[in-house]
Amino acid sequence: MNVSVKRIVEGLGGSQYFKRPIRHEFDLMEVVKEGLPIESAAHLQRNFGLTNKQMSALLAISESTYQRRLRDKGTLTPDETEKAISLSEVYAKGVDVFRNEADFEEWLQMKIPALADQRPADLLNSMLGRRYVLDELNRILYGIFS
Repeated sequence: MNVSVKRIVEGLGGSQYFKRPIRHEFDLMEVVKEGLPIESAAHLQRNFGLTNKQMSALLAISESTYQRRLRDKGTLTPDETEKAISLSEVYAKGVDVFRNEADFEEWLQMKIPALADQRPADLLNSMLGRRYVLDELNRILYGIFS
């Protein structure tokens, strides 16, 4: 992982949404099996400044399913939980690199030449896209501009 487990947990709303202490990546693997509460995804959604429609697309579920789970205080599936954890990693890395949420959110909407002139926000819906965004954030952090 590119980001500490502690920062990932913070991005998901903190320990209040976890049934056990999360100290390392193996604990996160157990969380994936159990599924996160939907409120954790909603916290991440607010951090990113996303609509329900955008967040449901990132989790690869319909907007109506996402809204129903919010209303019913449901749980994410293991696949959705894994995506939420991955998104939290991107969020934490972005805030670390840009030092504040506003600058990171602005960068997410910019077309980036190193990402084939795509907006980072448009790449967050796949594992490979999230990896490309994380790689670009690491290049920015270390002053490597392509």
